[in-house]
Amino acid sequence: MNLKIQLRRLNAFGFAACLRIPDAIWVVLLAARGFSLWQIGLAEGIFHIVSLICEIPSGMAADLMGRRRSMAAAGICGLVSALLMAFAEGFAGVCVSMAFSALACTFVSGSDEALLYDSLLQAGREQEHLRVNARYARVQNLGSMLSNAASLLAGVLSYVRIYLVDGAVCLARTLLALSLTEPTVTENQAQRQAHPFRDLGKRFCEHVSQVAAFLRGSPRAAVLMLADGLLCLPSYLTLMFLQQRLSEQGFQAMWLGLPVMCISFSRMVGTALGERLQPRGIRGLYIVCALIVGSGTIIAGAAAVVPAVLGAMAAAGAMDAWMLHLQKYLNKLFPSDRRATLVSVNMMAYSLLMIAASPLVGWLGDVYGSAGVGLCALGAVVALSGAAGLLRGRR
Repeated sequence: MNLKIQLRRLNAFGFAACLRIPDAIWVVLLAARGFSLWQIGLAEGIFHIVSLICEIPSGMAADLMGRRRSMAAAGICGLVSALLMAFAEGFAGVCVSMAFSALACTFVSGSDEALLYDSLLQAGREQEHLRVNARYARVQNLGSMLSNAASLLAGVLSYVRIYLVDGAVCLARTLLALSLTEPTVTENQAQRQAHPFRDLGKRFCEHVSQVAAFLRGSPRAAVLMLADGLLCLPSYLTLMFLQQRLSEQGFQAMWLGLPVMCISFSRMVGTALGERLQPRGIRGLYIVCALIVGSGTIIAGAAAVVPAVLGAMAAAGAMDAWMLHLQKYLNKLFPSDRRATLVSVNMMAYSLLMIAASPLVGWLGDVYGSAGVGLCALGAVVALSGAAGLLRGRR
């Protein structure tokens, strides 16, 4: 395997995976079609229900049959989701589209991270993971920034055409995934690559027991996964409901992506700062980041336009700095044969919390007449978790 080419292609995949054209305006597009905030929140909740159900099985599929194949499947699921959102009528079609969108995310989550780490491990350069992963995160955030700028398309294209463009990007993801090389750092991975379906049932059962044994024997890893899920709750909900807040204050749909693009830029800044941080412990880093994320989310929900965007930017930057170090910490603990599955377990904790948080934040927005109310409540919960960690540490 040529590591330089592998990382270049993986970066291209990461860019395309985050180039989700409708992301900055999907809430507004659905609201313009007559759906309520409660329905939109429920659709997001369905996304996370599917994520919760499929997160670990998709990670197991990546570990047992190959991370490259899993990433290619993600592109196909994204294409189906885009076509359903473009042509399906009614709320049921929206929900099915969100389900396929969730499948696309679950097939990627864990797979790309595991492929990146094992590619470095095969080349004997795993000590470079923090730097290489930071570069990968910056490329992903660049794709997100361009996605947000794509909101300008709302002024010239119908929602059908916007989703067709998104479908074309999903097809490109599939082709990029198929161009990658599957790393092999253990004997099991070599056998999997040669015969991906041989004794699959037996290997699946063994895999489940081995993952369960790891989690039972690593309670600190399990606690960190739950903490990560809580800290990252505002990640997408802030973007989702800030769109509606800005719309309530007179922003046209075609301009909504520009403030959100600033948030994506702040994530790049957070990654760059996180790469240079040398925290004494992961717990102390959580406390600081939770306080910043919680406060920023409250500001995003309560303040005027400029402070709201700045608050969301601060929260996003702190989240990316946290995730960079958490991934470094957890990947050192995870065994290679079960890496994608365990990363998926980490994502499952986030999805489990989002199933409740997403419709609840939307419901609070409907009840009180403003999408910002739910964001304030969410930010308070995250900030309190950081304060609780600080008080416990002092004891």
